[in-house]
Amino acid sequence: MNFPLYIARRFFFSKKSSNAVNIISGISVLGILVGTAALIIVLSAFNGLENLVKGFYNSFDPELKVLVEKGKYFQLDEAQKQELASLENVKAISYVLEDRALFGFRDKEYIATLKGVDHNFTKVTAIDSGIYQGVFDLFEENSFPSCVIGA
Repeated sequence: MNFPLYIARRFFFSKKSSNAVNIISGISVLGILVGTAALIIVLSAFNGLENLVKGFYNSFDPELKVLVEKGKYFQLDEAQKQELASLENVKAISYVLEDRALFGFRDKEYIATLKGVDHNFTKVTAIDSGIYQGVFDLFEENSFPSCVIGA
């Protein structure tokens, strides 16, 4: 018989007494149990936060984005626009110009994302579902430019 296994079995099934080995073993088992439980709880919380944050951004991020590799923007000619619109699984196309901006108010500066959108933006995103007060209507009949301010 394997000698270490024999000693382990004899120790495990021996009569329990309050000696130092049993106390140290109990403390170490308790420490591992608490550490493992804490790790599971923390990782579960982070997983929930990730899904929550994704839910916030999914409302105004489209399913598919075409981004520029270099520079800030690129231009499409009419033939390329027609080719994109004629693809089989494409329902709507929206053109967006997005950049970071620095705003100042009452001696404080704020960095925000400034996004210029076209008429089809509500067709490719669910941005209007995230508005709690007011209406998402950038394209009114008046001649004044409109904007939507987010938190």
